[in-house]
Amino acid sequence: MVILKVATKEKEKDIIKYKNEFNISSPILIDEDAAVATAYGLWNRPNTFFISREGKIVGRVVKEMDWTSKNMIQFIHYLLEEKK
Repeated sequence: MVILKVATKEKEKDIIKYKNEFNISSPILIDEDAAVATAYGLWNRPNTFFISREGKIVGRVVKEMDWTSKNMIQFIHYLLEEKK
């Protein structure tokens, strides 16, 4: 499983501060010109995409999420157990 965070039009120093404040170890990519945000129709709210091994979007969450909830853990396990 790979987790990527994308920050749109953020300054690198602000991203580093955010990572340190919330103890985030996964990479945060910078979408300087909002090309990724535009391609996925994202604007000013947390969005999470679940992408299958085949590169297809199989789920999307458009809000803050409790990643430790039973349903979310089951969904992530399901994605991880998909046959290659």
